[in-house]
Amino acid sequence: MSYIEKTSFMYIGKSVKIVVEVKCPSFCAVLRVKSKLYADEFNLAEPYDRKTHVFTVPVRELKKDTVLSFSARILHKRGIKISRSFPYGMPVYAEKEKLLDEYDNRLKEISRESEEVCEGVIYRHILYENKNGAPVHAFITEFDPEKAELYIGTPGDGYKSRRVKATIPEMINAAENNSINIVSAVNADFFDMFGDGHPSGLCVKNGRVVANANSDRPFIALKKDGSHVITSLKESPDILPCLSHAAAGMQLVLKDGEIFDYAPLEPFSYTPHPRTCAGIRRDGTVILLVVDGRIPDYSNGASLVDLALLMKSYGADRALNMDGGGSSAMYTKKDGAHILHSRPADLVKPTANLIRKDYNSLLVKKK
Repeated sequence: MSYIEKTSFMYIGKSVKIVVEVKCPSFCAVLRVKSKLYADEFNLAEPYDRKTHVFTVPVRELKKDTVLSFSARILHKRGIKISRSFPYGMPVYAEKEKLLDEYDNRLKEISRESEEVCEGVIYRHILYENKNGAPVHAFITEFDPEKAELYIGTPGDGYKSRRVKATIPEMINAAENNSINIVSAVNADFFDMFGDGHPSGLCVKNGRVVANANSDRPFIALKKDGSHVITSLKESPDILPCLSHAAAGMQLVLKDGEIFDYAPLEPFSYTPHPRTCAGIRRDGTVILLVVDGRIPDYSNGASLVDLALLMKSYGADRALNMDGGGSSAMYTKKDGAHILHSRPADLVKPTANLIRKDYNSLLVKKK
């Protein structure tokens, strides 16, 4: 029986994106093309991602008769190396418009509720229906940067980058113990959930770089001049000294108001999951979104294309996919208490209300 479930190919510029899906969870995946080795680019924290491995290979390295060798070690059988070879052939060009249409679950708004959290900060709960008639619940906080600003929550409101994790309420309480008035919160960066908890991308807190100063991942940030941006060190190499608070995500799903990075061909992208997203309108308004999922009778999640289209419908110019899955959660402050609006859901027990410990969070600080 073949260990490889499926292989997919797509031209992206002068490279070919190769996605290998395997039957058993694995790690340390490597692709060999002739004498060159390519490392797996797909290292998200959720367990289901262990079955997907992504590689980018220059077109010049590939020919019709090239044989690719895939190697991986099985997750539950450490030390056992599995290798398989398969022909490359010539990949069929996957058209972006067709993929976007396929990944779009056509979320239709059914109802919405809105309330003012405080001056300049609005909370909304919107019920959607997907193309199969199933419910999808979304929760939004948007704020005027003249009235509120982002503040990066961390365990103990501190600066450690490893061996620390905390729930969002614990991060809120730690910040408020230091006289920071938090009115809303969502989870932030992907992190090493099964190891020492360190974040995957850049983290800046109170002007101090806490983690991954050289990461290329995009991030949302509060600059020292009071403005908010979504960018990356690759796009803005001189911005680091200008940052007051920053937390990274993964895909820049919206750029200049149009769908940008939706991780084509990757099951993580097109399979509906709980999602968290941060966006910014051209006028500076910041939008934080959580979509519940994995609870079929209640809410069925979103693809990355769905996420981009939702943020576009809210007027965002740029939007960044943050950590999702069981980490996705939204809180707002009412009558002095922080209320959980969403229903965090894990993979193993999706109907259980999970309050996961994360590395950092996006907190909304009242000015």
